[in-house]
Amino acid sequence: MTIPLLPNIGYAEISSAGTLNDAMGSAKTNLPIQFFRLTNNISGNLTIANDASHKKIIIDTNGKTIINSSGSPLTNNSSIDVELKGSGNVQSTLKTFGSNVDSTSNTGTTTITAADNSTMVVAGTNTDTTQTTFLDVTSGNGSSLGFGQTTGVIPVSFSDLPSAFQNVNSSLNGGGNFASGVTYIGDTSQSVGSAPSQVNITLNRSCGSTTSLSGGSNYGLFQNCASGNPFQIILLRAASFDEQEAGSITDRPRRVWFKLPGDRNDRVLTFTNNLAIPVVLTGADPFDSVTVAAGATSAVTRSSSTDGSFSFTGTISGNDGSSQPFALSPVNNGTGGINTDAYTGTFSASGL
Repeated sequence: MTIPLLPNIGYAEISSAGTLNDAMGSAKTNLPIQFFRLTNNISGNLTIANDASHKKIIIDTNGKTIINSSGSPLTNNSSIDVELKGSGNVQSTLKTFGSNVDSTSNTGTTTITAADNSTMVVAGTNTDTTQTTFLDVTSGNGSSLGFGQTTGVIPVSFSDLPSAFQNVNSSLNGGGNFASGVTYIGDTSQSVGSAPSQVNITLNRSCGSTTSLSGGSNYGLFQNCASGNPFQIILLRAASFDEQEAGSITDRPRRVWFKLPGDRNDRVLTFTNNLAIPVVLTGADPFDSVTVAAGATSAVTRSSSTDGSFSFTGTISGNDGSSQPFALSPVNNGTGGINTDAYTGTFSASGL
């Protein structure tokens, strides 16, 4: 195709990415008609700056492509539309984004601009881990439990308790002792059964001293909370009728029931997808091949952890209804428009 040499037309052949105004040269850049023809496939971006003298801007792809793997292939900042011609594809192939925060103390919101301002929110939560548990102990630890008699000392080490309780907030479990507010619920006469015989006798926490409580009929409880010592639990208990019939009982198994309060410090990491299409999150920190629909959220809880760091990659795929492949950038990210009346190639479709 021959371009007529008219005094009001500026013509330039384009073989690489860059600013088209510069490629036209100072002698022709202010002419009212700007005509650019591609002579090579373009990898990157073509930019057009605004110039008040321009009345018409034409880009003829000439069967060549404009492909940008990191953003938009075109940036038209002119106050007039660029007329795109030809059959060459003009596409962004940007399909992934990454987001990471290295600080383990991180909390709050991280905005991911590359994903249309999708967000990652790290929030600290306290989870109530109160549970009912039991310990099977030998009643009396060698002492007899006859009618009207008391048991001996039942030593209970912290390591005897369920691991879920041992691992809760140390400010509650005393770093190796019973937590404040632990409730002795009661006991059953043998290491069987599903319910204790007495309820709601709450231990007073005063580590380093021995405290006596009572509740129910002839019930009491002593606890030595001295740091590093096992718990010394003494049941001041009258024997039941069946125990009376059996006479003096030595080393009889008993199931002692406790309610163990817990306050577990967790981190909840929530991704919100503000894209117009689904995205797949990978990296296993914290998401592992998780698909999040447009406008949806996905959350991961790190139990018993204050680690708010994360590092993941988001990936999009697929085409729109016109078989245009989705991308994380629009074809044109400038302030001006694109006229495609004479264009027959294939654009990429923005997933934003």
